[in-house]
Amino acid sequence: ELPARDEDLIDTIKYGLQGTGMPGWASLLTDKQIISLIPVLKRFDIAGTWTPEDADEDEDFDDDGHYLKDNFIRITEEEPVTGQVAYSEESITKGKMAFDKTCVQCHGDTGRGNITSGKQLADDWGNRIWPRNLTQPWTWRASNVVGVDKESRNETIRNIYRRLSIGIFGTPMPAHRSTSDDPDPVSLEDRWHIANYVYSLRENTKGEVIKGVKVIGALPTNVTDIAWKNVEAVSLRLVPNIIKEERLFMPLNEAITVRVLYNEQEIAFLLEVDDRTDSRPGEPIATQIQDENLEMYSDAFAIQFPKAEAFSTSPMVEKPLYRHGDSKHPTTIYYWNAGSIEPKITAKSMILDGTGPDKKLQPRLEDNTLIAKGKWENGQWKVLMKRPLAGNDIGDIAFTNGQFIPISFANWDGNNGEIGSKHTLSSWYWLVLPPKINYGKLYGLPLGIGFLTFLLGIILVRSQRSEQK
Repeated sequence: ELPARDEDLIDTIKYGLQGTGMPGWASLLTDKQIISLIPVLKRFDIAGTWTPEDADEDEDFDDDGHYLKDNFIRITEEEPVTGQVAYSEESITKGKMAFDKTCVQCHGDTGRGNITSGKQLADDWGNRIWPRNLTQPWTWRASNVVGVDKESRNETIRNIYRRLSIGIFGTPMPAHRSTSDDPDPVSLEDRWHIANYVYSLRENTKGEVIKGVKVIGALPTNVTDIAWKNVEAVSLRLVPNIIKEERLFMPLNEAITVRVLYNEQEIAFLLEVDDRTDSRPGEPIATQIQDENLEMYSDAFAIQFPKAEAFSTSPMVEKPLYRHGDSKHPTTIYYWNAGSIEPKITAKSMILDGTGPDKKLQPRLEDNTLIAKGKWENGQWKVLMKRPLAGNDIGDIAFTNGQFIPISFANWDGNNGEIGSKHTLSSWYWLVLPPKINYGKLYGLPLGIGFLTFLLGIILVRSQRSEQK
């Protein structure tokens, strides 16, 4: 394990830590000011990370273990990155094989951080900790280099290799290179293959507009239907509710991926959320690794739309408050709950009406127009919600072609103690079903113009011939 170098601390202050509340300060502090902060930071240390070996334990430390002098040592050693293996399908395949032998007990078969060993993990201070979701690079803090060019990719792979080789100090993530306790748990070449494989796990499904795809015939009735593979996916960030009690400050689920299909009668939404646990009370593995400081609840999902008269897109965009709207801008919410194994409670879906964050949601007990089902597998929930396209006499929106419709999402991670207002959610995004094509205008107008041009040409030629005569 290698402690942080001064260069690492400087970069953290300058550029921040991606996916956390730590911002970059390069625009506000000079390099000289940033460098002056390094001894200040080292003075917070109580583990003796940067103290000289000859420091006097009685005189050089305060009662809490802080080093009192200024002669902190400077770490210069850095994990070498020699022998980098080129990023290729062959290397990715070899990396998957090495990953399966070394990493799946903590990171899961697909790298989503779903612990398969059944063990609870904690840091050196006894705090509950979860393995990183390797498919979400924005949560890696310092290891991910933003960019899709070759050099950014190679630099990210080198960072993954370093992390794999030396581990993460203070966490269950061990070193996988030669140490005094283990001569060489993973070979140098296999570490490069694993780094290439981990890089390949990232999902490139960004976007802000969700586009429905029309199908002929019936819509899918399950989350694994092959029809979903042909639909463009859009991934959206989820943020914790920190606005109103009860608040959530440490979410585990970071994003939701959405696909939409529709036909002449119905519309179907496929929601995917990477979730490390199948949180249904009584589920064996989830129960085994449940944090004893938190009560387990059922996982749940929701989609929210404004009522038909509660939004506008012109001349100005007007949308409801994203937390259940208000009395003048009410919302409709599609809700699905995963249920429980013990006590046995089947999964359920319902439609709710929202009139503001301070008002209790009103369930429609007699409305059975929402069909929903879900499946958890390999660290991911997939939930299908389906409902008629047409609106109704109580103000629900009609999904019409060419209209931009506000849409937002919510997720409850039951293993993380999330229930009620304590959950993650998204802001408003846009859903659009492509406009219907008017083939008369599409083909008729150009043909008509062409034919008219042809006639005008004939008339012009004849008139010229008449003049010549």
